[in-house]
Amino acid sequence: MAPQTTRERSSIDDIIDLYKQDVDRTLIREALKLSVEQRVLKMMSFAKLALAMREAVKQAKSKRP
Repeated sequence: MAPQTTRERSSIDDIIDLYKQDVDRTLIREALKLSVEQRVLKMMSFAKLALAMREAVKQAKSKRP
């Protein structure tokens, strides 16, 4: 077995730990299972949805009295 190196924790480590608790790593793992093409297609689908939502908001605002 390789010897373990011990190092002191810094305040940066504490900050990283705080950020980590808000990250859903299962989503990252699932995304990494996809091919690059699948990821791009997924991103394009999301972009189309975002555009459609923007248009719907714009139309709803224009119909207000």
